[in-house]
Amino acid sequence: MDEKVKPAKFFNNANKTVEAYHRVLQPLCKELNIPPLALDILLFVANNPEDATAREICKFRGFKPGIVSVYVEKMAGEGLLERKSDSADRRKSVLSVTEKALPIVARGQELQKRFGERLLRGLTDEDITAMKKAFSVIESNVEFVLKHGLEE
Repeated sequence: MDEKVKPAKFFNNANKTVEAYHRVLQPLCKELNIPPLALDILLFVANNPEDATAREICKFRGFKPGIVSVYVEKMAGEGLLERKSDSADRRKSVLSVTEKALPIVARGQELQKRFGERLLRGLTDEDITAMKKAFSVIESNVEFVLKHGLEE
């Protein structure tokens, strides 16, 4: 393995990226008096309508089910989220943002867009293409390890 590429560096960069992302969203959270996790949930539901269940939020964002449940319940009560039974599995609730949540979502999405643009500043189109390819390969390798461990 190339000495310049260590797993610890990936973890460190991932953690810093999450920290920077939350720092970008923090002023909006304070202004609207909304907890950061609640904003994360709203944005996840708006950005991923095909995966808008509490289980998928926990899976993709790494949140604990109990806390997601509390925030979903609270935001549903405040009229920011709507729950509907999944037609394929009535035990699941599919979440969607309401009309009332749209101004919050729009502001959060604008911050997400600006954050993404800032992260890619200084990279050429070729750099970004190579990065996407590398991340795709890494994602496949991670999936393999999750299913099979390190063995070929």
